[in-house]
Amino acid sequence: MNLYLSVLTCFCWLFFMTGCHEPPVVEPEPPVVEEVPVDTTTVMDLIRERGTLRAATDRRHLNYRLLEGRPAGFQFELLDDFCEQHHLKLDLIVNDSLEECYQMLADSTVDLYAGGIDTLLFDSTFHHVILKTPVELEQTLAWVFKSHENDSSLYYAVEDWLDDFQGADMRNSFYHYFRGKKMRSDSAFRSTKHISRYDNLIQAQAKKMGWDWRLLAAIIYQESRFKPDLESDRGAYGLMQLMPTTMERYGIDCDATLEEHLEAGGKLLLYLDKALPESISDTLERQKFVLAAYNVGLGHVLETRKKAERNGKDPDIWTDNVDAFNPRQTYRFVKDVTKRYFHYKALIE
Repeated sequence: MNLYLSVLTCFCWLFFMTGCHEPPVVEPEPPVVEEVPVDTTTVMDLIRERGTLRAATDRRHLNYRLLEGRPAGFQFELLDDFCEQHHLKLDLIVNDSLEECYQMLADSTVDLYAGGIDTLLFDSTFHHVILKTPVELEQTLAWVFKSHENDSSLYYAVEDWLDDFQGADMRNSFYHYFRGKKMRSDSAFRSTKHISRYDNLIQAQAKKMGWDWRLLAAIIYQESRFKPDLESDRGAYGLMQLMPTTMERYGIDCDATLEEHLEAGGKLLLYLDKALPESISDTLERQKFVLAAYNVGLGHVLETRKKAERNGKDPDIWTDNVDAFNPRQTYRFVKDVTKRYFHYKALIE
């Protein structure tokens, strides 16, 4: 009896314990929410990624002009130095209307405006960096930027650069362009119309070729600095530095007229253009191939196209493709002529 009661008591106790306790509730794991990274790309980051600073300027106070066939000017020198410090190319737009320059800023067509301003626009639309000149001018010289919410990266980059440039460099540049010149804001525009004393001859030859005469002028500047009697150590002669074999091919010599030398150089350029494969269809890239062939020879350029293709590069694109397989002098020649042509187009209508 006692054994029966003991078993019954244990059974009831077990029943009671299991019946009175619900199974534990397992809480569901909270969903994993991935944090969306905040976009921290700044305006200066975008400019570096683009590799180009787009700037607008005017011809006030000789900001940007041609000097003996090369680009020069107070604002140009400053912009060029800033770009060099940040490993950027300079894309410069000339516009003598301050209102239109501000509109280009507002539309983000350009990154900054460098020039003279009559008054500062004290609103949230634009930032200004004032260039402290050694003497007081009637018109303030400044760099102006479009304001971006919580992003003044370009502004600060310019301020940091200016801290180093301001001083002796600024004074030297300023006096180089402004010494002895009256600073007038109402009549300070100087229109550049000429590249060299040979413009008429170059224009006539370019017209025969169907070329932009400013490109032909850029080649001549690079070859001879417009010195018609220049002779190199290798025997190249004249405005277009034609080799003796080239002069013989086109029936001229060192005693030929300037017109005859230009015509021979023009014929050589047209021959090179025609000899290049039609697959080089991009106009600007084809222009660079012609320049390269003029500098180093057609055979070498055709061979480097094959080398580029063997190395997985596009043989029909010069920039960042075939250029890497050419001599440094040819790379520099193409780059310098192309850059100078850009400036000639910007300054000469």
